[in-house]
Amino acid sequence: MTMKNSTKYGIIFVGLFFLLALIALGLPKFSENNIKPASNDKPLASNSDKPINITISSLVVACTHEDLNNYSDTIVTGTVKQILPSKWNTLDGKRPGEDNVKVDQSSFIYTDIVLSVDKYLKKPSESKESKEIIVRIVGGTIGADRVISEDEPSFKTGEKVLLYLTKDTINVDSEHYLVTGSDQGKFILTDDGKAVRPDETVSQEELLSTIENKSSV
Repeated sequence: MTMKNSTKYGIIFVGLFFLLALIALGLPKFSENNIKPASNDKPLASNSDKPINITISSLVVACTHEDLNNYSDTIVTGTVKQILPSKWNTLDGKRPGEDNVKVDQSSFIYTDIVLSVDKYLKKPSESKESKEIIVRIVGGTIGADRVISEDEPSFKTGEKVLLYLTKDTINVDSEHYLVTGSDQGKFILTDDGKAVRPDETVSQEELLSTIENKSSV
């Protein structure tokens, strides 16, 4: 796996507690590269009616602004329009069972974010510049079941953001993007010209200066 792909899927490099939880629940295991199951056996489904509560502890590669720029397929500014209901990544989007688990990957909850794009600062090379795009994060709540990914960014409706994005080439059920470098790839844009993420605050002008091929203002 290349450095770029490692950055794409850093959010799904699962820690010990998550693996133990999956094993205890009888859910499919994550493999080392998160693409194939840990064994050749058919993944087991959860037969328990008890709520599933999992916290994912991830190993994320630290990225500079230049790294985020280089590893991203596109970089955009925009406004969070809608947060869609969370789903399981099973065949029918429902809780893992005997007949709806995917043989080649593990089961987890994800949430799709609808982003209204204001500008493409780095234009996507293969897809058109849509006015709205879908950004997918690992984690969410469905009924009593909850999955939390500690290193994933959170989103709020109406929030203005700058996002470094990588096209998801593994989960291809619909066209969507992942945030490059997990929460490192999301900056909230404030009205006073700041770009803010949990570990850093910079001026929007300074951040924009690090992005190649940015659109003219």
